Amino acid sequence: MKKIIAIALAGVVVASSAVAIALNVDDTPVLKVANWAEYIAGGDEDSELLREFEVWYKEQTGEAIRVEYCTADDNETLYNMIKMGDSFDLVCPSEYMIMKLAAEGYLQKLPDSFFDASIETNYYAKHVSPYISRVFAENEIESIHEPWSAYAAGYMWGTTGFIYNPEIVKEEDVSTWNVFVNKSYANKITAKNNIRDTYFVGLAMYYEKELLAAKSAYNEGLSELESQYTNSLITEQEYETQKDSLLQGYQKKIGKMMNDTSEKTMNDVKKILQSITGNLYGFETDEGKNDMIAGKISVNYQWSGDGVYIMDYAAGEIEDEPVSNPVDLHYSIPDSVSNLWFDGWAIPKSSKNVKAATMFINFLSRPDNAVENMDYIGYTSCIAGTSDEQDPYYDYVFDNYVLPKYTAKPTDTETTVYDVSYYFGKDHYLTVPVNQTKRQLFAQYPDELTLTRCVAMQYFTRDANTRANMMWSDITFL
Repeated sequence: MKKIIAIALAGVVVASSAVAIALNVDDTPVLKVANWAEYIAGGDEDSELLREFEVWYKEQTGEAIRVEYCTADDNETLYNMIKMGDSFDLVCPSEYMIMKLAAEGYLQKLPDSFFDASIETNYYAKHVSPYISRVFAENEIESIHEPWSAYAAGYMWGTTGFIYNPEIVKEEDVSTWNVFVNKSYANKITAKNNIRDTYFVGLAMYYEKELLAAKSAYNEGLSELESQYTNSLITEQEYETQKDSLLQGYQKKIGKMMNDTSEKTMNDVKKILQSITGNLYGFETDEGKNDMIAGKISVNYQWSGDGVYIMDYAAGEIEDEPVSNPVDLHYSIPDSVSNLWFDGWAIPKSSKNVKAATMFINFLSRPDNAVENMDYIGYTSCIAGTSDEQDPYYDYVFDNYVLPKYTAKPTDTETTVYDVSYYFGKDHYLTVPVNQTKRQLFAQYPDELTLTRCVAMQYFTRDANTRANMMWSDITFL
């Protein structure tokens, strides 16, 4: 998760689980789910969605079920719980932890039937965004050469970038990772207080020239392809095939750089990160949101979902939370590269109830529930509904989804057409105020071209993780 930080400690999780088991005095089968705190509509074990699922499950199967819902502190806590023998039917780790758990044999593959869109209640297969579906199918868990989709169903996703005040910060300054050493923002910029996100920053600074060169080569190749297609030198099918190949080659190249954990690179990145510490307001996890809203900092390195919250709050757009001096903050994704992350549902090998686990994923993937979760959590759902206007979900998911709040009003004088076809299906466009191309809409649904330079980080190997921890200790104790 990227992030609503859990307050519950692992010990509390285990204790609450034990109490729940003790209270299970009847023989009702249990679906044991592990997630992050405040990561389901209504909040954890009190969520009405959990009770609604139990009712829906019985309606569909004729069988009773009781959800035992646990929260973990972070990915590492969840990993240790699974490794130490805690048995779950369904878990919701972040992308790198899904890869790690799958590579180490702790997960089972999702059943083939889960992806059969002809089954009425297979809401995930029917409504997952075509973009998410493609990303999950094309990206690989490197050590076992299996696609993400073999082990995970997407829940929430996003990018990382900078929240900034355009009245104080120049847009070109936050288009580069070198903003971290820009003296104009000394003590006015924050970094994340965790190894992975901050190591990504260091790698992006270390490889910036090579990343920009790869981007330039990709854009030149794309331009040449488009010219050939426009001049009828290649067919549409050839164009699409070569375009996909070009993109995969580009992302493989930048992905290799952004997953470089060699000893030499890590030592060089360590020096870069040490050099930025004197320019930082500090390392933060959750408090950066309030610091940005209060004006203590001008640039906040942020996960996209929290970025939307910050922009909503600062502009006075959150109901019952008025602000005295509203301000329009912006979200920027650097020109060279950024991080693509997701949280997804996965089934541990220890699961005793795979049927209920897959049905739980599908229940949360039903568009009305996906929207409810998205509104509560603040992050972007991997569910997009359907592009069929005759489908009853179309009106609910697209016309009454989160997107209409970004569309232009009659009083807006500067508007533009924003293409979200890559996410929602062919010919999905919005007419929006120009500033939304740099604000909440862009944070939740970056344009397709921007996403070409966003890549996921693989999990660290044991040796790399040991070196990374040592590096992190040296940096944070400066």
